[in-house]
Amino acid sequence: MNDVGITELEEEEFIQRWVALKERLKSPAGKYTLVLIDRFETIFEGDTTIGIFDTLEEAMKARAGEEGGPNSFIEYLIYDDQGYMVESEGLNIDSST
Repeated sequence: MNDVGITELEEEEFIQRWVALKERLKSPAGKYTLVLIDRFETIFEGDTTIGIFDTLEEAMKARAGEEGGPNSFIEYLIYDDQGYMVESEGLNIDSST
């Protein structure tokens, strides 16, 4: 057991699933992916790709068209070809960098 009460095996499985998710969310080279995240679903299973776009501006415009009223369970995120969440050109808000 570690500090958060999970076994090493559970921790390793979590890490593997996290890495797989990051790979799945990666866009093709030079593109941006708009993803719907359903926070009500089980972790690692609540993401749906909405579209892949040539520019960040196109992805942001598509996100604006998808978003309705506030919903704490649904979030639209944009990922780059490195698998990082982005908001504007050159701004990487992923906490791992």
